Amino acid sequence: MKRYERLTEEITASILSGLLQAGDRLPSVRQTSASRGVSPSTVFKAYYLLEARGLIRARDRSGYYVLRASQAALPEPDGLSSAAAGRHPVDVSDNVLQVLNATLRRDMLPFGSAFPCPSLLPYGRLARYMATTVQQLDPWGSIDDLSPGDPALRRAIALRYLADGLT
Repeated sequence: MKRYERLTEEITASILSGLLQAGDRLPSVRQTSASRGVSPSTVFKAYYLLEARGLIRARDRSGYYVLRASQAALPEPDGLSSAAAGRHPVDVSDNVLQVLNATLRRDMLPFGSAFPCPSLLPYGRLARYMATTVQQLDPWGSIDDLSPGDPALRRAIALRYLADGLT
């Protein structure tokens, strides 16, 4: 696969996944060229291909912007069936239970878990703060941003990574 085709597919995947939405501005040709280590002509070729597919549009002296995220106009990538054949089903609930069970072991530090080591928590100060503030808390506020996290923050982080060529 040529570099411009790889770049085209990465940006297409970002559009289809919703990371890049209609109206979003793509990184400039110069910025994309520098962050991905490719020539400006490679970026232009990728952007032209995306434009031909109807996914983005160039605006005079403004850059390239996402038009839509419709899969209808996109050609099916080559090798899709061979990639799908090598996939294996994964039971996510089993993986989550393994991580949660590992946090119960006292001889193990849970680096892969969202739960901190209980000995690191300042329980005295925490109790004082909670006693004064818990009465003012919105009950739903404690679960609003649970997994997968705050959507606006996740999107901002993903856009930042995208500018550096990471999906």
